[in-house]
Amino acid sequence: MLATQSQPTFVDFLTNRLALAEHDLPVPGEWADAGNTIGMLALRMNLLSVEQIDHILEMQEREGNIRRFGELAESLGLLSHSQVSRLLAVQTLNRELELGERLVMEGRLEIGELVKHLSQFINGKNA
Repeated sequence: MLATQSQPTFVDFLTNRLALAEHDLPVPGEWADAGNTIGMLALRMNLLSVEQIDHILEMQEREGNIRRFGELAESLGLLSHSQVSRLLAVQTLNRELELGERLVMEGRLEIGELVKHLSQFINGKNA
């Protein structure tokens, strides 16, 4: 599911593979994570409607934002626990891929290379 600090992330893997120093990393834009919320992912996956998302967000605000979106959606019976877990995994993957996407956009990495590195990371290959 979610990467923990003890497990290397794809960003760590890619940074090491490409021998990127901190100053070599592309700077994310202001809207880098736009559309990668659990609500937007659920909407794109046809798991929630706009109205349901609005309802969850309103509840979240009324409660003082003490519960996370997925937790509220689950408590309302709109998403199952496994759906929330999978959405969180997709969200994490999207965030992990952002570095590679930025490197592709800067012309510093070809898309095929990015896919190859991702495959090697997923399959636990270090060579």
